[in-house]
Amino acid sequence: MAGLRKDGALGSRPYQKPIDFLLFDLWHYDGRTSKHGALMGGADFVQWPGNYPLLKKQTELEAMAEERRGKRTYGK
Repeated sequence: MAGLRKDGALGSRPYQKPIDFLLFDLWHYDGRTSKHGALMGGADFVQWPGNYPLLKKQTELEAMAEERRGKRTYGK
């Protein structure tokens, strides 16, 4: 995200583009869910409500970043 801001692909203020909200959700909700499940010893909780959406959103975030940079490399 810092690289996208530096390149001028995002606005200077956060939470102006959908990619900003996706990053927040990835960190705030899915990352914390995985951590909480791991601390409580709930492997299934770590995987399905935590790691699965985390990986899904990371893939979406990478695709959005490539699109912002003008690259179209979906399905590589």
